[in-house]
Order: sequence, then C-alpha cells, then structure tokens
Amino acid sequence: MRRIVFSGAFILVCLLGGVGGVICRSCNLSIPFHGCLLDFGTCRTKPGQYCIKEVHIKGGIQWYSVQGCTESQDECFKRIVTTYEIHSTHCCHRPLCNF
Repeated sequence: MRRIVFSGAFILVCLLGGVGGVICRSCNLSIPFHGCLLDFGTCRTKPGQYCIKEVHIKGGIQWYSVQGCTESQDECFKRIVTTYEIHSTHCCHRPLCNF
C-alpha cells in the first residue's frame, strides 16, 4: 500500500513540474475577449527559465499578449513606456501561471 501511495505522489510531482521544469502556456497571439488565436499548446522550462506573459498596450487599451517560456531571466519584469504604447513582461515559476 505504501508503495502505491509513494508512486502516486511521485507521478503527481512529475506532472506538476517538480521534475524537469515547469509547464507554461505557449500562445503567440492572444487578443482580449477572443483568447488565444495562435495557440502553441505548452512549453516546458529548463533550469533558469520562467513562464512569461508579455502585454502590449496602445492608447490605454490592451491590444494583444504573448505567452511562453523565457530564454533567460533577463526577459522578466521589463516595462517599456513610449508616448502611446506600453510593453510589459511578467514572469512566474508555477505550472500554467502565465494565463
């Protein structure tokens, strides 16, 4: 009985990303009120990578967002503000946290 419980717990940890990285949503184009138009399913992070969501705002209105896995931590938590546009990124490190 203990072997079954231990095996089940190990499988659960593997599925939730405890072994081999975190599973992130991967969408190359998500539009508000329509959802993901270019859905790539999921991606799995490697050591030093995070789930990322990049949001593009123009004129105070969110135009689109992009979700996926980062290449490095340097991509995280950036905010570029111009006269009419804002590009911001948010990173997280939990399974499917970049919805």
